[in-house]
Amino acid sequence: MPDEIPLLPLASVQSALGSSARWSILRELADGGSLMVSEVAARTGLAPDAASKQLHRLIADGILMNPRGRLFEIKPQFLADKANRTVDFGYCLVRFGAGR
Repeated sequence: MPDEIPLLPLASVQSALGSSARWSILRELADGGSLMVSEVAARTGLAPDAASKQLHRLIADGILMNPRGRLFEIKPQFLADKANRTVDFGYCLVRFGAGR
């Protein structure tokens, strides 16, 4: 785990964790992997347009990135433990668990 976790604005963390759609997306990406919109939609049960909207909201909140264009992933500084799917936002530590 990094010595200093960059803190997001608390509103960004609340926005991400307060939405069941965004929570589901974070759960799918918590292992450090990258997914396309269609994969996120299939895994979360969201329509592709809804998944895309939520992914871009998480990018705007500073939690996700899409460094390879069509693939989305959690920024590495927030991934505390990929094996146990643990994300550290500085304000809180979220354990999504080893399985889906």
